[in-house]
Amino acid sequence: MKSILTTTAAFALLTGAGLADDRGMEFRLGVTAHDLADHVEDGPNVTLDLLFASPDFLDAIWSPRPYLYGSFNTNGLTNFGGTGLAWDFEVAENLNFEFRTGLTYNDGVEDIDPNSPPGDPTRIRLATTRSLMGNEILFHNAIGLDYDLNERWSVGAYYEHISHGQILASGRNQALDNAGIRFGYRFGN
Repeated sequence: MKSILTTTAAFALLTGAGLADDRGMEFRLGVTAHDLADHVEDGPNVTLDLLFASPDFLDAIWSPRPYLYGSFNTNGLTNFGGTGLAWDFEVAENLNFEFRTGLTYNDGVEDIDPNSPPGDPTRIRLATTRSLMGNEILFHNAIGLDYDLNERWSVGAYYEHISHGQILASGRNQALDNAGIRFGYRFGN
């Protein structure tokens, strides 16, 4: 996971951070309700987000902003970190809609050992307390609505889904759905 995040950070810094647009670089801190769909895993997640200015070569696809993202479960269950692109669309004055898509790496349980007997305590514990992700690498899709409090600070609500979608893997795919709030701080300008 470190190599994925390091490579992505280097890419984003080289291509995006030096190019200032009206949004610039932004840091976000949030908290989400974890595993809303199946509610097998519990505990809120703390989220960290770093968005970069959109590099010029992405103008052809409506100038998305590269991002780095981490989501950490407070109960020691599935954590994930990822990278991708985020599109911001102004809905009204100071109100922005965001769509993002990317890839994540998670430290969750992929699946239950198919050779374990049905009464195996480990099998039962995993089936009742963990989301079975099906793969370490998953898609990350999210939508959010952010309100600009001023030029630097924003507050927002968002929903995210991580899953392999039967594309990055096959078989087990319980996925995770999280929703929460976040506070953002924009640097520069």
